[in-house]
Amino acid sequence: MVRRPYPTYRDQSHPPTPAVWRALRELRAAPPGYAGSGSRQKLFSAALEQSEQLFTAAASVGPASQPLMLFYGLSQAGRAIAACAPVPLDKCRLNGHGISATHMDQPGLGSVIIKDKGKAGAESFTQVAAMLGSRSLPEETRLADVWAAILEVSLWPLQSPSRPQLPISRATRQVTPNTLEAMVSGLPGELQRHKDPSDREQAVRTWLADYPALRGYRFWSRGAIPESGPESRDERQGTIGCRLTWQIEDAETYAHGLEWGYEWEDYGEGVAKRRFEEIAPWKGRSLTDSARVIHARFGGDDRQLHPLLAWWAVLFALSMLARYQPGQWTAQIDVNRSKDAVAIEYLLDSALAAVPELILAAIAEVTA
Repeated sequence: MVRRPYPTYRDQSHPPTPAVWRALRELRAAPPGYAGSGSRQKLFSAALEQSEQLFTAAASVGPASQPLMLFYGLSQAGRAIAACAPVPLDKCRLNGHGISATHMDQPGLGSVIIKDKGKAGAESFTQVAAMLGSRSLPEETRLADVWAAILEVSLWPLQSPSRPQLPISRATRQVTPNTLEAMVSGLPGELQRHKDPSDREQAVRTWLADYPALRGYRFWSRGAIPESGPESRDERQGTIGCRLTWQIEDAETYAHGLEWGYEWEDYGEGVAKRRFEEIAPWKGRSLTDSARVIHARFGGDDRQLHPLLAWWAVLFALSMLARYQPGQWTAQIDVNRSKDAVAIEYLLDSALAAVPELILAAIAEVTA
C-alpha cells in the first residue's frame, strides 16, 4: 500500500510549540494549585525546567536517542503535575516509573508488552493516572494497542493489527431532552456491504463490541449506517460512520427536573453533556468540546486512558528499547529494513509538539 499523507485543517490550528513552552514557563513564577509555595513550588519549577531542556535536546537529535530524552522530559513534567495536584505532599514526590516493558526482543514492535506496577507507593505512572482520573494499565497490554489510542498518530499506526480509535461527535441539537445523539466515525467501509439492514446492524454491533465506552447505545436508524451524507463516510480513509443514541434519563427523573424548575432544553443539555463526557472524557490536544475520540478495549480496565498517559506508556516502551536493546532499536528505526520505521519517526516528531500541549492541559485539569 502506498500511503498518502493528507494534511488537515487541524494541523494549522495548533499553537506554535515555542508558545506552549512560554505558557509553561510563565506558570513557574506563580505556580497554580498546591504548588504555590515551599517545596512544592521548587519541585514544580525545577521539574518544568528539566522537562523543557530535555524536549529541546530531543529536537536536535535523531530517533536513535530521541525516545530517551522525550520520555524523561515527560516524566519530569509528571512531577510538576503532581506538585500542583490536590494530593498529600508525600504523594507528589514521585519515585520510580510505575510501569514496565517486556517482550522487547520480539521482531514486531507492536508485540512489546506494557503493564503498570500496581497502585502501591508513589510511582509515577499509576499516581499521575490517579491524579488525572484516568485508568492505568493493570494487565499486560500490547504496545500496538496503546499506540492506537494516541490521537496525533492515528493516521500512522504500527504494522501490528490493532483496533483504531473512533472519532465521536455530539449532535448539535438534541431530538428529545432525555436522549444523547452522537456520530461515531472511523468504522471500516466494508461494513456497509451487507445489503440486509439486520445483517448490517449485527455486523456493526459485532465490530463496536471492542469499544466498551459505547455500551448502552441504540442505532439512530434501521440498518445502523446511513446510506448517504458527507458525515457518514471518508472516501480517502475508506471509513464510514453511524449515528448512535443513548437514553440518558428516564421519564420519572425528567419529570422531577421539571418540578425543580429546569427548562427542558437546559436540563436535557446538561445531562447529555455529562453522559457524553462519561463516554469520551478527554478532548486531547486537537479536539473541540463536541468532538472527541475513544479507543478500543485493552488490558483489564474498560475506562478510557488519558491522552497524556497513552503518550507516557508508548514513550516509556520506546525509551527502554533504545536504552537496553540498542541493536534491536537500531533495526526498528532502519527505514530500509523495518516497516515500522517511518511510523516511529512520525510519532517521535509528533511528540515534540503534542506532548507539551498535553502537559499544559493536564496542569489545568488537576488545578481546575
